[in-house]
Amino acid sequence: MLVHYRKDYQKIAMGLLSLLPELRDGQRFKDELHWALEEENPIYLWKDQEDNHFIAVVILELGTDYVLLRRLSFTPSERSGRNVYALLTAIHEEYPDRRLMGTLSTQPLITTWGKANE
Repeated sequence: MLVHYRKDYQKIAMGLLSLLPELRDGQRFKDELHWALEEENPIYLWKDQEDNHFIAVVILELGTDYVLLRRLSFTPSERSGRNVYALLTAIHEEYPDRRLMGTLSTQPLITTWGKANE
């Protein structure tokens, strides 16, 4: 389930972002979170429906006709295709009139998800 980021989720979001290899260097995960907040880009946490724990964080960048998936990080034990696809579907449903796009690192997931939903 998609949950809008709130200030009291900051430690959870930073912990999940710190799992990304490209953000492990020092303050980079904090900088990414602060950038998203300053630019008013949506941040969501993904809650596992079975045990009600946060298992992922996603940072989006909104355009007039697109949603760019900038960052996506799952806990190591929850990186299954089922969870990733469910999260992408929820984002698509949140922004149905916009095309879901990715960065160089997230586009392969979106492409595979798109093919599975054709």
